[in-house]
Amino acid sequence: MRKRNLLRLVLPILLWTFLAAGNVLAATYYVDFASGADTNAGTSTTAPWKHAPGMTGCSNTCSSTTLSGGDTLTFKGGVTWTSSFPWTLTGGSSSAITYTTDHTWFSGTSYAQPTFDDGHADPGAGGMISASNVGFITVNDLHFVNCGTAEVANSDKCLVWENTHDVTITNSTFATESWIGNYFIFDSLGSYSNFTFTGNDFSHNSGAMWFASAQANTSEHNVTYKQNTFHDYTSQIGGGVHGDGAWHYFSVPAGDGTQFVDHVTFCDNRFYGDFRNSFAGGGAMTAFFFTEGGFSGVICNNDMSFTPVQASMFDSLIVISANANPKATGVQIYNNSLVNIGTNAMSAGMRLDSDTANLTVKNNIISGMQYALYIHNTTGTPVGFVSDYNLLNSSGGLDWLESIESYAQWQALGFDAHGALGANPDFVAAPGNEQLSANSPALSMGAGTNLTSLSIPVLDSDLDGVPRPGSGAWNIGAYQAGGAATTNPASSLLPPTNLSVSVH
Repeated sequence: MRKRNLLRLVLPILLWTFLAAGNVLAATYYVDFASGADTNAGTSTTAPWKHAPGMTGCSNTCSSTTLSGGDTLTFKGGVTWTSSFPWTLTGGSSSAITYTTDHTWFSGTSYAQPTFDDGHADPGAGGMISASNVGFITVNDLHFVNCGTAEVANSDKCLVWENTHDVTITNSTFATESWIGNYFIFDSLGSYSNFTFTGNDFSHNSGAMWFASAQANTSEHNVTYKQNTFHDYTSQIGGGVHGDGAWHYFSVPAGDGTQFVDHVTFCDNRFYGDFRNSFAGGGAMTAFFFTEGGFSGVICNNDMSFTPVQASMFDSLIVISANANPKATGVQIYNNSLVNIGTNAMSAGMRLDSDTANLTVKNNIISGMQYALYIHNTTGTPVGFVSDYNLLNSSGGLDWLESIESYAQWQALGFDAHGALGANPDFVAAPGNEQLSANSPALSMGAGTNLTSLSIPVLDSDLDGVPRPGSGAWNIGAYQAGGAATTNPASSLLPPTNLSVSVH
């Protein structure tokens, strides 16, 4: 009995000691390119490193330190890192290594994000920053610039993530002057999960985030892409470059059902600013959201607009192209506002084609395009296609299987029986932020449908966080209530020098 009682006393003590030791192992390191030294211990703001482990130039204590899951690297605000790339990120084994900031530690009179400047080095496929065959990485509150050069076409992928998982990127700024800002490539067979991108600002590239699969039996899961802003891509639209907005997914080959991405949540994102072709050689935007191959998920509460306007700027704002991949099924598109004001900049608001099955489009505003919806399948009528409660306002009606339909013909096909067709949405301040006036038909009694039963939490509030009712009709579009427009952040874009060039 005494031995048993002794074990009862000792075991909790041993467990506490083990947990305490685990906490001690998680370290915080400080990095200051302006005043740090790699011979320092790096464990305090008074003795920071100059570089982070994995950076070009890291030496001495910096290079001999092995990062582990739970560790944090804190970069000094207001400082710019140059001549430190390429930089290879280290991941954790079961918990994240975090690359972040401390707003009480900065250079200058007020806090600014630490900046990582590649000096227009054109890193190509290797990237300025990369991670390969690792997971559990968090990047927060950092600023990445100048992989390429404004108005110079390039093939640069600025941040390259190869066969990674459990990657979180939050509150960061990307003005990379590159073809692709973040390139996630999966070329080793397997299942990769848990990608979160929230609160970021993307500009000065042609594609913010690409997911590309290049190996059979390879899939990606649980992608949360919310509450980001995308603006001013024009400095990289030219020289034959076609922009892919916030998201581009594809697999090689596109029809391989063993390659796909699922459980994608693309919601609460805002698009505004200049996306024109700005220099010679042709080029234009494909879409703000563009997926090819096996894809499923929800696209909701997004405000998609742009200004100034140029003819033939886009294919469509949303393109879902299955390319006969059997895993392209169950796409849900709800409560988005897609807007083209002025010159017709595209053929369709949404192009939904190539045999995507069970695709649902509800509570969306699509206004100002030649065709609000372009629906095309190589094998005939799409399986399980649903469209209802949308406000569709386009100059040419709708395109159904290569046949141009009037609003009456569209409804005769069984679509948008409850839609507001041909109605002006009556925005307060479009383009730029698509709040609705009090008289908007998108706010009329019973205009939209209540989607609470879908149990998609992000839909329970609108883009501005205004709750939608648990019972009764919802309004159409990204905003539940009318009101004054929210002012978008000031653009950081320098005026292009050659905007007279037309799109080819």
